[in-house]
Parts: sequence; structure tokens; C-alpha cells
Amino acid sequence: MENRIARMFNQISYRYDLLNDLLSFCIHRTWLKKAVNSIPIQDKLKILDLATGTGNFVFEFLKANQNLDITGIDIAENMLEIARKKNFKYGNKAKFLFGDATAIPFADNYFDLVTISYGIRNVANVEKCLKEIHRVLKPNGYFLIVEFGRPQSWFLPIFRVYQNLFIRFLGGLISKNFDAYDYLVRTVNKFPSGENFVELVNRTNLFYDVTFKPLTFGIAYLYTGKARKQN
Repeated sequence: MENRIARMFNQISYRYDLLNDLLSFCIHRTWLKKAVNSIPIQDKLKILDLATGTGNFVFEFLKANQNLDITGIDIAENMLEIARKKNFKYGNKAKFLFGDATAIPFADNYFDLVTISYGIRNVANVEKCLKEIHRVLKPNGYFLIVEFGRPQSWFLPIFRVYQNLFIRFLGGLISKNFDAYDYLVRTVNKFPSGENFVELVNRTNLFYDVTFKPLTFGIAYLYTGKARKQN
């Protein structure tokens, strides 16, 4: 049975990329590029992108290096269909499969890098997702997470106006789904960010060298970490 989150993203899939570019003034693409450039991208690297959506993170990696073994998974089939169509422009070098970030359909110790952009706040159980990321990572493999967060205090009033005027109203108007963009604002505002998210990750005791970097005044954050050896 299609869950609520999958249904929501299936409904807005046809306007998803347009709205991301419009509502962020294309800054979200810059954040993904910074994330890709934050770690060494070697040939044949095995990468898994969770909650891949229309594949934007995957394609940023392929722009940096075409010689990767990269897979994106998502629970929204309509989003995956768009990703597969875009994949044609990249020589079908990526694979896009149905899959849940809290029950990853791959073996233990399989990937060198696991990524997720603007999606970890949408998973049903964040700790379970982190455990699954650790399970499929090779020892010392990286995770790379880009997620919205709480901006710096001086910028917060401006950001709240932007959220209500642009994201809630304009996003809902163009997508014809006001609930989806109200959900976006609500989850961004309540999800732990910066040091709070790092603390959440560290409590699992599954990763080390966990770091965070604010992006554009803290509108988003880049998180990295390495997998401890599994018991």
C-alpha cells in the first residue's frame, strides 16, 4: 500500500524539479555540488543515494565522474520514472530502483558511500535509517547528507517570511498541492539541524568523524561521517 509520503511525492513529481529551482533560486544545486566536492570521488566508487527523488544528487556525482557504480532508490515511483528519463542524458550510467531508506535492499558492507539529500527528515524512523546506512556501508565508508535546517538567528525572521510567502503559498499554488508544501515547512522547522543532528548521529555509536557545515546562512547543512567497523 502506498504510504502518505510516497503518495505526496508522487502527486507533486511533475513539478518537483521546476519548483525546487524556482523556490531556491537554484541554490539547492549549488549545495549538492559542494557536497560532491567535499569528498574524493574515485573511479568505480560504489554509491547509494537514498530518497533519490528525480536523481539530482546522483547526476551531480556523474557530472564529477562518469566512471561510478551509482544507484538511487526511492519509495515514490513517479519520481523514479522522471529520474530514469533524465538518466538517458547520462548514458544510463545510474540505476534507479524502488527502495525504502529504512529497509535498504542491499547486502551488508556493500557501498563505499551512502548519500541522501533533502530526504532524511521524511523517513519514518531516523535512527533506523542511520542503522541501515551503517549496515550497507563498508568499514570506514562515508555517509554524506544534505538537509534543510535552522538558519542563523539574524537570518531567521527573513527565512520565516520566505517560508510562508514562497514555499507555502507559491509552492502550493504551482504544484496544486498546498498540503505538500505546508508539510515541507513544518518538517524543516522541527527537524534537528547542525550540532543537534550530529548529536543524534553520535548517539547511535555507528559512525565517527561526524561533521556538519552550514550552507547559505544555515538554510541547509552538509553532514559527513565514516562508518565504524561492524561487530
